[in-house]
Amino acid sequence: MNSYPYEACGLLMGGDDGAVTKIIASSNLADHPTKNFEINPALILQYQKESRLGHDRILGHYHSHPDGQANPSARDQDNNHDTDLIWVIIQVTGGVALGMNAFATDPKSGQLTAIPLQAEKI
Repeated sequence: MNSYPYEACGLLMGGDDGAVTKIIASSNLADHPTKNFEINPALILQYQKESRLGHDRILGHYHSHPDGQANPSARDQDNNHDTDLIWVIIQVTGGVALGMNAFATDPKSGQLTAIPLQAEKI
């Protein structure tokens, strides 16, 4: 990934059926981008406004774990404030994306829990 060794991040956009139709990259505004991510709040506001006009809505976000696993870190869990969003975490080793997993918030425990990824044939 071209942001390595920093965490890449962005928004996952889609419709009411839950299918991701567009991925919007964001600059990582975190104080320590090698260990954390922060999506540009102006980007989030822009796409929230557009969704009110009938465009795709924000379904979730993605970020990478440089030289780490594609699983939520303790920091990720602590920053899970919007529990309706899907998290996609990408494992990046040496600048190469090796895998990814998706997570949703379990309503009972509040923990990020793995969910299956579905890919549509292109």
